[in-house]
Amino acid sequence: MYLKVIIVSFVVLLLGALIGFLAFPMLFKELVKRVRQFPQSVNLKPGSETRQLWEKMPFPLTFKIYVFNVTNAQDIEMGGKPKLQEVGPFVYDEWKDKYELMDIEAENAISFNMRNTFQTRADLGLSGEELITMPHPLLQFMTIANLEQPAETLATVALGLDIIFKPQSAFITAKFKDLFYAGIDINCDQEHAAAQAICQQFQAGAVPGALPGNHTNAGRFKVSRSRSRQSSVGRVLAFNEAKQLHIWPELNNTSCNRLRGTDGTIFAPLMRPEQGLWSYSPQLCRSLTPQWMGRTKYNRLPAQRYELNFGSARFFQTEPDLHCYCTDYPDNCPADGTMDLVRCSGTPLMASLPHFYQADQKLLAEVEGVQPTAAKHASILIFEQVSISFV
Repeated sequence: MYLKVIIVSFVVLLLGALIGFLAFPMLFKELVKRVRQFPQSVNLKPGSETRQLWEKMPFPLTFKIYVFNVTNAQDIEMGGKPKLQEVGPFVYDEWKDKYELMDIEAENAISFNMRNTFQTRADLGLSGEELITMPHPLLQFMTIANLEQPAETLATVALGLDIIFKPQSAFITAKFKDLFYAGIDINCDQEHAAAQAICQQFQAGAVPGALPGNHTNAGRFKVSRSRSRQSSVGRVLAFNEAKQLHIWPELNNTSCNRLRGTDGTIFAPLMRPEQGLWSYSPQLCRSLTPQWMGRTKYNRLPAQRYELNFGSARFFQTEPDLHCYCTDYPDNCPADGTMDLVRCSGTPLMASLPHFYQADQKLLAEVEGVQPTAAKHASILIFEQVSISFV
């Protein structure tokens, strides 16, 4: 029996989490005139224009993926510095749809599941046939995840991985489309108990970093349908039936487990800069907002300029309620410009902007082939605040 598993699909989901909220406010450009006169008309109640557009997205979010190809795998295994080569763009359409919608009249809320579907667009970029060499996520994730287990358990995992993958290296070389989109075959036609145990984990979707395919469920949301004294339109009230997360440590009323903002597919009109553009990302297990950089104009309309960043040591010093994102503040916090994903994904992953842009300079010194520049790697958002649109 062979299983088809996308072993690095979490990376694609992460990209969707970081930029997915950019497209959806464009849906509401059709409502600009009405919004300017009646901001309260933006609501998610049955029959509203906003609700119809919000439920079913009529167009996809198209985005480009660039990946690093490791060019000296053998040298790295001998202790050498990684040498990376950027390959891309690989272009995808991401569709989001909401299903199993349920209006909750008593709370003026609506609950729903949101699903992400990716479709490759080889006509707009590379074919996906290109070979990519990278650290083997499944081997590394499962090994690292079991390091604190008893020696017998660790030995059993190592034996099972050896039987299934027969690895000759800590790296894998495969077509981009197989790694990121179509999936690779895993041979689970094995009789040994150690291999069967691992394959059962694959089948159950319990292996961090591995998903059984595309068309994934992002979870169940409950959001506010309209503006009120207690809430704004689209604000997340609960996720997977919980009013707050239970991922991050609770430290002196810190806010890491708090659900802030919307689901990223709608923002309230006429928002003030100090309110931020908060949205909750299930893939990151956290709410985040880009940093307000100042006022600007777009086509003579008032707009706000924002830039996405992952924080720094100074950021943690000035925002004490975010100390819970550190393993042990102040001695063990994520490096400048990075986000630790291990608590969320169960995998030893760190996220950063492309090419370690705005990240700790020490990270740049540890690899060859990264060249961060603001023109290519900064994430700038222009938010047209009247029509609640990114432009």
